[in-house]
Amino acid sequence: MIEFSPLEIGIHILNVLLLFVILRKVLYKPVADYMKRRESSFAQKIEELDAREKEVIRQKELYDSLMAEADGKAAEIINRSREIASENAKEIINFAKEHSKDLIARAKSEIEAQKLQTQAELRGEITDMAVRLAEKVLEREISIEDNRRVIGEFFERVG
Repeated sequence: MIEFSPLEIGIHILNVLLLFVILRKVLYKPVADYMKRRESSFAQKIEELDAREKEVIRQKELYDSLMAEADGKAAEIINRSREIASENAKEIINFAKEHSKDLIARAKSEIEAQKLQTQAELRGEITDMAVRLAEKVLEREISIEDNRRVIGEFFERVG
């Protein structure tokens, strides 16, 4: 039968508490600081994307005001000559539509590219961080002395 003395139990509890305190001091603060930096970086990137979106909206409003102005000019041209004004109005409207579609398409593709780039960066950084953390944990958890001690204890119990 296995017997545990209160001294051994106390030593094990002390070891666990000491390991917890050391790991908390060594790992918690750097990881927390890193996460805070990443969070602020994400917030900054989101703000940049919001600013770009506002710029696109501003450009669309400018486009809308230009369209309104073009419509006013088209009305004057129509009063002068229906045939000439009709052709000019169609050309202006078609150009404006194509231009606005191009602007919107470019803005959307830039936003999507930035989003994909940010996601790729995040995946890489999270993977690197997980690998480094696993390496540190595995370095501390398994050593030759630990293996010998565990094997010795096993044979003492079995033997």
